[in-house]
Amino acid sequence: MKYKYTISNKRSNEVASVLIAVFWLMVAMGITIFGAMVVLKADLEVVGTEKASFRALQLAEMGIAVAAHNGIEKYDNILTQPPGREKDPAISDFFEFELDEGFEVEIRKEASLINPNYYLLRPTPENLKAMADVFQSWGMELSEAQEVVHCLLDWVDADEITTAAPEGAELEWYEKEGLGGGNYPFNRAFYDVDEMQFVKGMDLVAGYKPNWRDYFTVKSQGPVDVNDAPANVIAVAAGLLEMEDIGGSDYSEKVLEIQEFLEGPSGRNGEDGVKDTEDDVSIDAGLLVQELIRLDPPSPEQLSSRFTSNGNTLRIISTGIKGDYRRQIAVVLRNRGNRPTIISREEIFVK
Repeated sequence: MKYKYTISNKRSNEVASVLIAVFWLMVAMGITIFGAMVVLKADLEVVGTEKASFRALQLAEMGIAVAAHNGIEKYDNILTQPPGREKDPAISDFFEFELDEGFEVEIRKEASLINPNYYLLRPTPENLKAMADVFQSWGMELSEAQEVVHCLLDWVDADEITTAAPEGAELEWYEKEGLGGGNYPFNRAFYDVDEMQFVKGMDLVAGYKPNWRDYFTVKSQGPVDVNDAPANVIAVAAGLLEMEDIGGSDYSEKVLEIQEFLEGPSGRNGEDGVKDTEDDVSIDAGLLVQELIRLDPPSPEQLSSRFTSNGNTLRIISTGIKGDYRRQIAVVLRNRGNRPTIISREEIFVK
């Protein structure tokens, strides 16, 4: 009897060991399966995010395609197709939208900003004076403004001869200062506004006007378009003092007068005085020039060459929306219509 009891006890211990092993095996399998499910869920979320983000990009491209049509005006309702709202039949008949999808498009003239290449690549005394007037409108002294203009000119011209030594800056100056690694100046037109920051003297400009980049473009065809430029940019292009105080936040009285003219009954904003609405009118550049002359600009005889009313380069900014995801594209388009030319295309980071 004692022998049988021992054998039975041994078998019980073996069964218990097997059960414990099976239990731990099940635990290990559970952990493995749980981990796989977590990874799978994360992968699915990544795929879902990428899919939604890509769809938002498609919707942004859709907005560009709509805005590029020559018959679309910047105030047309078709440019605003937000999620959760029934889409315009002109859109929904050709494209399918989910409830959480849509796009918003802004159209503005690229000539609403100042093109430095327009003046620097044609370095007549009048054009160089126009650039100096820009810097003076931010409070710079004439001598300071002229020095910066000479440095800008040396950057874009093809030679290595300093324009107005010692005020200008060619290769020798940049090498002496340890700047550019022998590559400055570029000796070509500015391809991007950010390139201007590398030019001698632009740090001085930044001291007077930290956001100077906001006033320039290199993608327009030249003069500032009076039908799209804000009042303060028009004032700067004319050489009128922009701010009451250097570095201040209050526009000068002359900027306010320009704004009042633009929003008045004879201005570009029409009867409602609101920009980018259906009753907007196109004003002639000469009409604005007469108003600017009344404000006593430093170079009244040159104003007519600085402004136009026929800028034909557009910046189209389209934001595609898919749920919580947004993608934004900016396209600069010239000669919108039968033979449009894309000057640039870039995706803008949206928070």
